[in-house]
Amino acid sequence: MVKFILQFFFSWVAVYLIATLIHELGHVICGLFHGWKLYLLVVGPLKIYRKSLDSAISIGIEKNPVLWCGAGGTLPSRKSEDNIKIWSKILLAGPIASILLGIAAGIGLLFWHNLFMLFLCLVPIAMGVMCAIPMKLKTGILYNDGTRYKRLTHGGQEELEEKSLFQLVEISVFGGDDPVYPNDLIVPLIDSKDIELNYYGFYYSYVNAFRNHNEEEMKIQLENMERIKASVPKTIIDDCPVNI
Repeated sequence: MVKFILQFFFSWVAVYLIATLIHELGHVICGLFHGWKLYLLVVGPLKIYRKSLDSAISIGIEKNPVLWCGAGGTLPSRKSEDNIKIWSKILLAGPIASILLGIAAGIGLLFWHNLFMLFLCLVPIAMGVMCAIPMKLKTGILYNDGTRYKRLTHGGQEELEEKSLFQLVEISVFGGDDPVYPNDLIVPLIDSKDIELNYYGFYYSYVNAFRNHNEEEMKIQLENMERIKASVPKTIIDDCPVNI
């Protein structure tokens, strides 16, 4: 019994890490295929990352446990109207990679009848399906891949929110040392029912006010951020540094 419990535990942990790695590599490889650059890959506490698009790749320990369940990100190497279409493909690449791994392991299970291969078949397929099905619940700080793809491609307020957030990040990357964030991209975030997007909207409004030396507007946006801060994940707060 003890041997079975140990085998069960270590097989599960190993398979979960493998399945997570393949899922995130699906996102990353799709981005690299389209000429994007690796920005972040997290599996468990280990991470591969760049401090900026022009910096070398580094290996380190991810201090935020929220990301230990997996994160894979690439960024465009240049600003382009095609980037949002590419991003929609990247969103689906993770679930597809997971399901393909599960199918391959299922074939392997025909030859190797053991607990590890059974888990390697079932876990990635379950992960891929759960990440591909649109749902209102979030996985960590973000909606799952299928939900974000649906939000990005089905029109209305949600598509505006997803595209606005993507374009604002693009401006942050390619806008130089003093980027200007258009108000028509900020408004959809402030109008969102999603409190995390509200926080980003207030933050980008604050950055514009800071750039224009508008102290009154800066104070208003800082107050807006502080008002909802308790309900916003620390990862997002850390992503929005303020200069006080």
